[in-house]
Amino acid sequence: MTIREAGKGIVTTVGGTYRIGFINMDGQEDETELDAYNMTELEELYRDFCKENGFRQNTVTYMER
Repeated sequence: MTIREAGKGIVTTVGGTYRIGFINMDGQEDETELDAYNMTELEELYRDFCKENGFRQNTVTYMER
């Protein structure tokens, strides 16, 4: 799923740290943490993270705050 789909009901507008599970290039489950103030910023950070590491953006498996 996408970061927006995974963050529905989790991402707030007051900011926070989000733990994001995703499938990496080796097909293994992986995890990262990003700090963001809202969904727009989180999407931008995750897009940049995926681009830098060669990951697909639609392989999110979960998100926790």
